[in-house]
Amino acid sequence: MMKHNKMFFFVLSFCLLTIYCAGHNAPALATESAFGRYIPGVFAGPASEIVPPAPGVYWQNSTFYYQASAGKSLQVPFGGILKSDLKINFFNFALSGIWVPDWNPANNVNVAIGVTIPLQSLRVKADVNRFSSTDHSEGLGDIAVTPAVGWHWGRHMMAANVSIYMPTGRYRAGDLANIGLNYWTFTPSLAYTYVNPEAHVDFSIAGGVDLNTRNKDTDYRSGAMAHVDAALLGTFDNGLGAGIFGSMLYQIADDKGQLADRLNGFRGRSFAVGPMLKYSGAGEHGVTANLNWAPEFSVKNRLKGDAFYLNISGRF
Repeated sequence: MMKHNKMFFFVLSFCLLTIYCAGHNAPALATESAFGRYIPGVFAGPASEIVPPAPGVYWQNSTFYYQASAGKSLQVPFGGILKSDLKINFFNFALSGIWVPDWNPANNVNVAIGVTIPLQSLRVKADVNRFSSTDHSEGLGDIAVTPAVGWHWGRHMMAANVSIYMPTGRYRAGDLANIGLNYWTFTPSLAYTYVNPEAHVDFSIAGGVDLNTRNKDTDYRSGAMAHVDAALLGTFDNGLGAGIFGSMLYQIADDKGQLADRLNGFRGRSFAVGPMLKYSGAGEHGVTANLNWAPEFSVKNRLKGDAFYLNISGRF
């Protein structure tokens, strides 16, 4: 028991130190449209990215709203053109299915595969050469497939996965509002969760790196983006919980392309810290829900705004 507790506090200390250092020293790079796969807070939550220990079919409904803007002084590569004074309203409703087969390749180890299908709505307003224009798009976004492997021992859970985002969403290079990004993304991730009902502690952390292919229509390649989400909650016997989360994103490789070169790599960064509420239903098929608000700060060369998340999950 003492060994597991030491492991938990080591991981917690490392995460807090990483978030602190990144906020002060991280090189910050942006992506095409200053907007990519990841928004701060999207993976912040109890047991985020963890493989369920019991075999079966699980479901998750992820809903979020993101409102953000970038000032007139920021030139953003958008569909092969530089634009400024951006304002966006983005709504996402995603359904995920996760299958955990009754197969254990080793003790305390299981595997899973998940599919996420997003339905999205995006409204964008921007200035081009002093003229303002608005565009709106809605429909199917970029579908993701995620194979994963999980480890479970006592109150500790870990997982590794690779999310593969396919360019299935609508995209046209000349449009402002594109719910598809028109490139593939491969995101290897690691996650850790510690749950101690007796101590009323629930801690989770998930980190990954978005590796993007080239957008063939704009000849732009967004650099690799690293991101980490951590959440610490106090729980109660009635299934409720409340706490705080922190998120950070920064890039570890420059963007590539003619516009990226003109913008000197288009360096930026983004962080968020906010509150979180949780509810866990009792029983094998009990529903779990968490709600969080992610206000961004220390943003550079990216859209800055607020995101609101509601995640509901359960087992069939």
